[in-house]
Amino acid sequence: MTRTEFLREQTINGANKCCRTPLPQMSTADEPFSLTERKALALKKIFDNMPIYIGEQELIVGTRTFYSPNSGNEDGHDVFGYGLYTHIPYINEKDKELFGCDQSYRNRTHFTPDFSIILDKGIDGIIREAEKKKNDTSLHSANIEFLSGVIIAYSGLKALIIRYADKALELSENACKDAKKELLEIARICRKISAERPESFREAVQLLWFAHLGTIIESFEFINYGRLDVILGKFLKDTERDEAQQIIECLLLKMYDQADLVTTYLGKYAAQLVVTLGGVLPNGENAVNEVTMMFLNAVDKIRLPEPEFNLRISSKNPPEFLDRAAELTVSGCNFVSYYNDDRFVESLAGAGVPIEYARDYGFDLCQDINIPGKGDFWRVGSPSLAAVLMDMLKTRRDFVTFDELINAFKQRMSEIIKNVVSQFVEDEKHLDNYANGRLAEYFDAVKYEKKPVDRAGNSPMAPLPLLSALFHGCIETATDVAFEPYPIKAKGMFFGTATEAVNSLAAIKKTVYDEKLYTLDEIYSACESNFEGNAGEVMRSILWNCPKWANDDDYVDMIAKDVLEFCLRECSKYKTYFGGSILGGIHQPHPVPTGANLMATPEGRLAGSPVAVTLTPESGTMKNGPTAVLCSAAKLEPSLIQWNFCVMVNYYASVFKGNDGKEAFKTLLLGYFGAGGMQHQPNVLDVEELKKAQLDPDGYKDLIVRLWGVSAHFVDLPKELQDEMIARFE
Repeated sequence: MTRTEFLREQTINGANKCCRTPLPQMSTADEPFSLTERKALALKKIFDNMPIYIGEQELIVGTRTFYSPNSGNEDGHDVFGYGLYTHIPYINEKDKELFGCDQSYRNRTHFTPDFSIILDKGIDGIIREAEKKKNDTSLHSANIEFLSGVIIAYSGLKALIIRYADKALELSENACKDAKKELLEIARICRKISAERPESFREAVQLLWFAHLGTIIESFEFINYGRLDVILGKFLKDTERDEAQQIIECLLLKMYDQADLVTTYLGKYAAQLVVTLGGVLPNGENAVNEVTMMFLNAVDKIRLPEPEFNLRISSKNPPEFLDRAAELTVSGCNFVSYYNDDRFVESLAGAGVPIEYARDYGFDLCQDINIPGKGDFWRVGSPSLAAVLMDMLKTRRDFVTFDELINAFKQRMSEIIKNVVSQFVEDEKHLDNYANGRLAEYFDAVKYEKKPVDRAGNSPMAPLPLLSALFHGCIETATDVAFEPYPIKAKGMFFGTATEAVNSLAAIKKTVYDEKLYTLDEIYSACESNFEGNAGEVMRSILWNCPKWANDDDYVDMIAKDVLEFCLRECSKYKTYFGGSILGGIHQPHPVPTGANLMATPEGRLAGSPVAVTLTPESGTMKNGPTAVLCSAAKLEPSLIQWNFCVMVNYYASVFKGNDGKEAFKTLLLGYFGAGGMQHQPNVLDVEELKKAQLDPDGYKDLIVRLWGVSAHFVDLPKELQDEMIARFE
């Protein structure tokens, strides 16, 4: 058994559970420090006390071992209590009185830092920079407190790494010859990178992993990796390539080393993190390098559903990049997605993102684009198109023509977009007051609104000093990442339930205005009753058999183009409080819970039924095959899309059987991109295997499925999600 095979088995079985323990009762709430400093001290307490685990044959070390005392569920799995705030309270009664409540839980997590910062500066370099900035006499108290928090947090991370060095040295004393040598090297590397910048490839990978481990302990989940091939490529130098390949494989397994835990309603570990590969460099040249290909080769060996791999496919990339990726896709690696790099760079630059930053984009969770460490596009708002349509029809159904209905819907969307942006801008203004020491103005707003002012999960009560130092502009301005000090001020807005809204509008056009089978009153009444009775079921059948999105049918696709492009243009009219663009996207994650809260809709969908993932066809409506799906999506104007644009297609595995499967997929993808398509998430599956896996989970443990922006082992999912996945094929 190879090292990778052994570590994979250890990872899946949760070998590190032997060191997991409930975190002892601790608190920093009564310490005589500021809120930010107390948050950093709470993090440091975890770093100082968390049990150390170094597994057999590990080359990259570091794992999270503290968990909440309430672990365990009916299946016998550990349940990991994530939030630092649940472990070590740092908010005190004075804070609660000042802010009006406790918002220590407010952390939206969808961040993509720039890990090259810590690799370039080292931990001591970050601490020195923060200490030097504290001498700036123009700073106000909140700035000083933030910098102190950074120093405390990174002193804690430094101590954690030294503890790993000490543990490796201790284990080496009783180890056999080869293991002793490896443990001594772990000790040397950890001792060095606890202070200095890394020099070798292995040192860089190890420090990157410790930095990531620290951020997910601080933030509890969803801190993404960014462009790891670009970040690590400059450290490859004269490293033996076999050694570097092994290190990459060890890193990927570390990224999954809490896999046996159940932490979300998905019935799985909630890491769900994204690695970005490929594309171009900030200077516009090809970014694919040896490390890129090592990652793809490691994926082929390890085949675990996390991390996700988002591949930027550029005309500058060498052909072997897409060639290798296509091999992975047709073999069932349903955690690889593809992006039209040329188009996304053009679109970001066209929206006002400086070209060198536009070329450097990466991803956070759910396929949302970010500029790692330089921007954070999450998020102004996410209006649900189908919900807006149904709300409009609830109060008005007297439209004489279909054009009149469409125009009224656009007007309603325009008002919603304006209101969402307006509230977002107001919240940014309040946060800016806090960040710049205008505390009287901030707390006046708190008093008026009777709650702390925050937006999209950011709150002054939930600072992130460790993560902040991995964003450009935070230490330079002595400002927490929550207050958006990074250089790119753009934010994103995505539009949800697009497929249901488009299909509903097409069904209304067909049955009410073209064929005059029903009135809007009759259709809305049927939706309210969930199509009850024989007449309702007949109507539902007629509506369901109307033209549907993703079949290369202009009857529907032109409605989609009209409505979706209107929404994207409308949001682009606005700016953030800091002057950034509003970037447009179309996205719908969480199809089961979203559908559960949506009434029946006029395309014939029953109340509570799952919705489609973004622009994926609704289950059972893909009549003309995957090529037609991609043709429909390519009709949308790519220059209007800068953020999220998920087109997921479920392919029968038999389509790609044989020697030409890889070439068939490449032809399909490149044809789609050539027509203007932006993004594709393929799911290559055998529906009969899915059904068998429900009956025999042990026999299909490695079956991976793409859900939306995340992937999972099929057998780990709750039955309702398994059923929804099967329904996509049927």
